Parts: sequence; structure tokens; C-alpha cells
Amino acid sequence: MWRKQDEPKASPSAPEVVAPPVAAPVRYPEPPRQAAPVPGNISKQICIKGEVTGSEDLVIDGEVHGSVRIPEFSVTIGANGRVTADIEAREIVVRGRVEGKLHGKERVEIGRSGEVLGDIQTQRIAIEDGAYVSGKVDIARQAAPPVRAGTPTGTEASRPIPIRAQEA
Repeated sequence: MWRKQDEPKASPSAPEVVAPPVAAPVRYPEPPRQAAPVPGNISKQICIKGEVTGSEDLVIDGEVHGSVRIPEFSVTIGANGRVTADIEAREIVVRGRVEGKLHGKERVEIGRSGEVLGDIQTQRIAIEDGAYVSGKVDIARQAAPPVRAGTPTGTEASRPIPIRAQEA
């Protein structure tokens, strides 16, 4: 009744194909990852009198009296920050209170809870609705790109270029 089916037999003339072994992919060690730099922090329980300088981003949530010079990095005055000092930095963000001159080389931002009593000098400024500013704001223009050799300068650059009309 039931009969086992015969399995097809491999013909002796057909060679058996064997795939070459696959080499495991080469894994190179990953370079060590550096953690993002953590900015310096003056917490709300700290009061500093004197000059603050540094070469990393700085967050001030406490009090500073004197001067703050971080020319290549950013300074953030947190909501609890109270600063009576001139501040020089690449970027300045104010969310607390500052009495003094602000010199942001690239940008100054004053948040809605921010108060600035003093002059501001920067290339770009952002003042949120509700912020308080009392002082002069000087927006410096970016330096003009250097003039290349062969480029017209002075009156030559402002002289009109004649254009010939095409004849019909």
C-alpha cells in the first residue's frame, strides 16, 4: 500500500559544487569617543568677586562681581544668575540679570526672563519678548571679505559697465 518513494540519486557524472568558505569581515577597533565637553558652572550658591577667565563654555547661575573674559567660548547667565561685570565672549546668552557691558563677538541673546543694564556690542542679537534692556546696542557689521588681486576697488568698482544693445 504505502511505499517509500525513492530519493533521486545523484548522477556520478555531475561534480559536487562546494562554495569556498566565506571569510569573516575584518573588524577594526573603533576610535575612542570623547565625551562632549561639559561647560564650567558657577552654581547659584556661589559668589565670585574678581576676574573670571577661561577657555571653555561657562554657565553662571550664581553671583559674579568684577569681569568675565572668555573670548573664544560662550557664556550663559542662567535664570538665577546675577552678574555685575563686563562680559566678553564669543556668544552671550542672558536669562538672569546683568549689570555691565556685554561684548559678544558673534552673538548676544537675551531670553524673556533676562535683564541687561548696560551697553551691548555684537554682530547679531536676539531679544525675546518680555526681556528688559536698558543701554545702547551697537550692532557691528561683519568685516568685508579681503579684496583679491585684479578686483576693481574704489571708484573703479562703482563705475557703470557699458552694455551694448543688440541690433535687430
